[in-house]
Amino acid sequence: MKRPLKPIAMAISLGVLTACSSSSYIDQAQVKPQLPANWQVSPSSLATNEDWLAVIANEQLLQLLSQALNTNQSLIQLALEVEVQRQAVTVTGANFWPSLSSSLDTGVIGNNNDSSNSSTIGLNLNYELDIWGKLSDADRRTKLTLFAVEANYEQAKDQLIADVAKAYYKVATSAQLLDLFERRTENAKVNFDIIESGYLQGLNSALDVYLTQNEYHSEKSNLASQRSQYKEDIRALERLLGDYPKGALKVQAELPLLPQGISAGVPSELVKNKPSLQAAWYQLLAQDANVAYTQKQRYPSLSLRGSIGSSNAEFGELFNGDNAAWSVFGGLTAPIFNAGRLKAQTEQQKLKLKQQEQQYLDTLFSAFEQVENTLDLDASLQIQYQATLKAQDNATQAETLSFEQYQSGLVSYTTVLDAQTRSFVAQTSVINLKNQIINNRIALHLALGGSLQSAVSQEQTNAQ
Repeated sequence: MKRPLKPIAMAISLGVLTACSSSSYIDQAQVKPQLPANWQVSPSSLATNEDWLAVIANEQLLQLLSQALNTNQSLIQLALEVEVQRQAVTVTGANFWPSLSSSLDTGVIGNNNDSSNSSTIGLNLNYELDIWGKLSDADRRTKLTLFAVEANYEQAKDQLIADVAKAYYKVATSAQLLDLFERRTENAKVNFDIIESGYLQGLNSALDVYLTQNEYHSEKSNLASQRSQYKEDIRALERLLGDYPKGALKVQAELPLLPQGISAGVPSELVKNKPSLQAAWYQLLAQDANVAYTQKQRYPSLSLRGSIGSSNAEFGELFNGDNAAWSVFGGLTAPIFNAGRLKAQTEQQKLKLKQQEQQYLDTLFSAFEQVENTLDLDASLQIQYQATLKAQDNATQAETLSFEQYQSGLVSYTTVLDAQTRSFVAQTSVINLKNQIINNRIALHLALGGSLQSAVSQEQTNAQ
């Protein structure tokens, strides 16, 4: 696959295309709103952290990312879409050149009394002059569409990298939760054995036996559910890699705790850095060119036609230069009456341009919304994690102490169950919060228009 145009090359090409345009129908004030100087978020959460990706990009993840970029079916489809649009550029570019066709006819002509052979060979040349810039508008529309498709392809690659990284650590999260469920199930079994033994010795009540037995079977049920979830998460990762979902991939990763904050830049940088916003802008410009093209369909067209040919009763004499004849014509065609069809088509495309303006603004503000939300969440998750970590320590100690006090007859078994539940919830929350921090950090980098491809490539170079 050919590589997409680099940003500088795209900018130069766009400048050339813009220069070729005779007019623009875009409401510039509408599509270029006033942006704030900074993000609406507490500065304390914007601590610069350049190495956060190195913390999560272990060797196995880097290998899986490389595989996904080469084998993911959805990404391959988009790459082929880029190639399709490249061919479309060639098609519209051909309109600037003359078209040359040849013909060779042979047959018999005659009436009831006589007949004779007839053979004709000819070359026909046709060329339309781009006097109004109509062909240029069509070419500009196709090239801008190519830029949009290329930008969408770049965004899709970044999104795939983000999705694979999230899915990878989702599997790691499920693995840690599975280990926690297994330990809780084993612990519930041990507790049940202890309580049942005490009951047989007359030390515990039948109610305690029923409660511990119920707890044990509940944990077995939760364990079975988590095993199923673990397999499901593995299959989701395998599909992102373009593989059959066998559920056999082994993920070897711990959940790292990322430092707080990320360098966020300023809102105006987002418009320049985010491929999806660039794609939306190119689509808007392409529709603008389409309006100009449709408008110029109402203007006269000037074309030149030429032909050279030869005819003879004998096929062998066709190529005799003495029999050749040529002609050259200039033609002007203009629509006169079409029941308002061309005017309506122009108005239709202008209305579509207004729709495209609103779609661009919607895409732009949605991108800002995503950044603001992820920035806020990044700081919030760090606070939640630290608080939950302390809660986990307290709940674990309370779980141990409550069982000891129960064996000493100081508390009821319901107190033990309550302490165990609190401990389990805290431990589960710590694991899930670490995964949420990773997911949100990846989403934040993607939302800010950071190139995950270049970051991953750098990590691969460092690993090598």
